[in-house]
Amino acid sequence: MGGVVLVLLTAGCATQVQQSRPVAVEKPAEDTPVASSATVPPAQLDIKVTSIVDGRAVMLSDGSKAEVSGLAQPGPCWAEAAGSFAKAMLLNQQVRYDRTTGALSLADGTDYALLALGNGAGRTAGTPTPAQKEAEGAAQRVPMGLWGAPCVGKETLETSTPPPPPPPPTTTTTKPKTTPTTPKPVFYATCDDVRRAGKAPLFWGQPGYRVELDANRDGIACDPRYGFR
Repeated sequence: MGGVVLVLLTAGCATQVQQSRPVAVEKPAEDTPVASSATVPPAQLDIKVTSIVDGRAVMLSDGSKAEVSGLAQPGPCWAEAAGSFAKAMLLNQQVRYDRTTGALSLADGTDYALLALGNGAGRTAGTPTPAQKEAEGAAQRVPMGLWGAPCVGKETLETSTPPPPPPPPTTTTTKPKTTPTTPKPVFYATCDDVRRAGKAPLFWGQPGYRVELDANRDGIACDPRYGFR
């Protein structure tokens, strides 16, 4: 009877010892790097516009000339306006220029050809893309830029024969000299000022338009569709 009890006690002690034996646990390495999401570097801008040749050609900071594909050579009637638009949008700005396709885009990715066509500062040439046709058509429907007065879409102004000069007066009269009055330039500091004046939105070429009021540089300043700055 005692032997059996002894065996049972021995077995119980063995079981208790086995259960209290420590189990090795592998410690995680402290130097293990923690996975993190990859950070995409910002797009690198290629080059800068140093001067404007005309509405479709510019000089770049590497000394080369860039001609924008899809735009026609500016006609005499609207060449000055096209050059002014290019100067306002591109001069001293960083751009991307694809020498293979002739595509010129602003730092934010805006296609300059579409921007010029949509504001009437250029017309299509060659085989325009559907997007270029749509932008040109939008300017024609307003009409704005070269599609409005005085060019109405023509390369040169139509000249008519001036009327004959009036006959000389029978008596000599001295007319007082009049000093021509120069209209005061229109300036709006903010889009709130434009809104209070009832002039919003301002299109490129209108009095008071400034690039600083045109947040997305689409030729429309203080556009109510995108809020006021």
